[in-house]
Amino acid sequence: MASGSEGPKQTRGYFVPLGRCDNKVLQYSGGAGAGGSFLPGNFSAANWASSDARVSTINAVGAGGLLRDMGKTVVSSNRTFRKVQLIAPSLAGGVVGVETTSGPYLTAYIELGTGNALATAASPAPVAYMPGLI
Repeated sequence: MASGSEGPKQTRGYFVPLGRCDNKVLQYSGGAGAGGSFLPGNFSAANWASSDARVSTINAVGAGGLLRDMGKTVVSSNRTFRKVQLIAPSLAGGVVGVETTSGPYLTAYIELGTGNALATAASPAPVAYMPGLI
């Protein structure tokens, strides 16, 4: 019987919008530097969030869009951000990852509410986590 890292892998889940999330998708720009000099990265509004019509699918409960958990977390100043991918309804039925000219898929970060949210200028996305396969 396999155990540890050889055991069954858990599937990544989805974040379901419980309110308006189109203004909560952020892109992360990593820091730069050389020779021990390092500048921290920063978050800003995702460049595709204001121009892609499919972002409206995460404006409310039941609007049709989901945010797929991509398995990457960034913690910055007591704030927690999770990498997600927009999953929008397909014209052919079902849901699909959205491919764009600005990148392979509409990926971004959302801020999640944590116990430290009250001590920071946090603005978490109104989402609920849904585990597993759909």
